[in-house]
Amino acid sequence: GGAILIYKNFPFYCLSHVTDPSGRFVIIHGRLGTKPVTFTSTYAPNVDDPLVIQNFFLQLAQFPTPWVISGDFNCSLDTVMDRSSPVPVPQTHTAKAVLTSMKEYGLMDVWHHLHSTTREYSYYSHAHQTFSHIDLFLISSLLSHQDHSPIWIQLEIPGDSQNPFRWRFNSHLLARDDFVGEIKLAISEFFQINKSLPSTPAVIWEAFKAMIRGKIIAFSLACRKSFQQQMVDLEQELRGAETELYKTNSAVNRERVALLQHNLNNLSSSRAERALLRTRSKFY
Repeated sequence: GGAILIYKNFPFYCLSHVTDPSGRFVIIHGRLGTKPVTFTSTYAPNVDDPLVIQNFFLQLAQFPTPWVISGDFNCSLDTVMDRSSPVPVPQTHTAKAVLTSMKEYGLMDVWHHLHSTTREYSYYSHAHQTFSHIDLFLISSLLSHQDHSPIWIQLEIPGDSQNPFRWRFNSHLLARDDFVGEIKLAISEFFQINKSLPSTPAVIWEAFKAMIRGKIIAFSLACRKSFQQQMVDLEQELRGAETELYKTNSAVNRERVALLQHNLNNLSSSRAERALLRTRSKFY
């Protein structure tokens, strides 16, 4: 089925939504900052059924533009550029329905628009050992955008959307020996230096809280930067490995891609686990 996940600090306010009873699409309309926008997530069936696409666009036509349409359409719009197999195939009825709707509603495929001569794929068929590009981002032509890959998109947020910063201590740091050791050393040094000052205990306590908070924030930022760099390095390495796999579909290249995907999934899962634990502690 389709789903739309919205980050808690993302400045989007939902005004209305529609969901398909069969789970084929989700449509939400609201304000992004100060501007109206409609987001959708689509999951087309594996069979060549253009009625699903036509029904989706009929529902979507009830909502104002601009539109950001994403999802698995289970069809290649360009049977030559979007497939690794050299065997020619006719264009599916679903693909024709998508292209007709794009023309009717003034939509563009971001990936094809910016990379018209590049071969890159989003799906690998183990049964046929071929690649295809079936996951799409279709957006209204008037919407400013910057595309980074076939599976995610970055949009410029209009207006001032900064939320007030509120610091919270990440209790999971207490499980790290390097963090505990650094904090113990900082506490020892602070009271060693300040024990002989002619200040009241209240002043020393306030100064200590400011110091220790700065240490915790600095350590947390260093950990976050290190984690993000690992993610970036793995993503870049995976992208290069996938490019090699597109050129040479060998067992060695497939194994390398699978290993990098596994490592990247582990990192992503650890981040999701921390977010879930943080949510549970917040609503305990």
